[in-house]
Amino acid sequence: MHDHFALNAMGDGRVAWSPLLLVGPAGIGKTEAARWLAERLALPFRVFDMASAQSGSPLAGSEAFWSNSEPGLLFELLAYQPKANPVVVLDELDKTEQVRQYDPLAALYTLLEPRSARSFTDLSIRDFTIDASHINWIATANSLDGIPSPLLSRLTVLHVQAPTPDQIARIAQNIYGRMRAEANWGSAFVPCLDGAVVEKLKHLPPRSLGLALRRALGHAARDLRDHIQPKDLQLVSDGGKRSIGFTAGLTVQR
Repeated sequence: MHDHFALNAMGDGRVAWSPLLLVGPAGIGKTEAARWLAERLALPFRVFDMASAQSGSPLAGSEAFWSNSEPGLLFELLAYQPKANPVVVLDELDKTEQVRQYDPLAALYTLLEPRSARSFTDLSIRDFTIDASHINWIATANSLDGIPSPLLSRLTVLHVQAPTPDQIARIAQNIYGRMRAEANWGSAFVPCLDGAVVEKLKHLPPRSLGLALRRALGHAARDLRDHIQPKDLQLVSDGGKRSIGFTAGLTVQR
């Protein structure tokens, strides 16, 4: 990405890069890395859940002849944000269902090519085109299986390894900081996590950090504290089985 930044610095200085595909195990923080990058670059950020997409309408809008036709989220992002180069994440690209009548990936063949993206038309508003060529795309996937070859040819594939404990510690601080910034109760807590808390968190997969931190903040709030203590952490494992409903808190005696 430094190469892209160096080239753009010789022009108008706009932040831009070729479409990326981050491939790696589930829950290691690929989407979180994209969010971190967008925040550092002060760019608008949007995630599209491709695993649940049933058509291309979330990206490209729905056809105008439908009674409930509406613009896609991509059009809204470009129309109402002050910057034309947002970071757009295509999450779980490899899990997109492509056997349906309406292919959720269809719009990407146009959008990921800068030349054709300059004249992007939302299906619900065909009277004019918009320039979508400045979007910074980041797709995520657990593997390359299931991603069509023509789409892969438009992406720079980066294989991501699981983060080290020290990297997870920094991720935990970032997630905690974002929680404070986004919640109306955030200012009630100290700006940074205690070192002993981070030491316990650094052995969790990144996907579990948010839940563990939120529960710990709840424990601290119940004790009227402005900081998390190690005892507040109920560490969550991705692979563990948990009960549901009122049975979750019961102890069975024999």
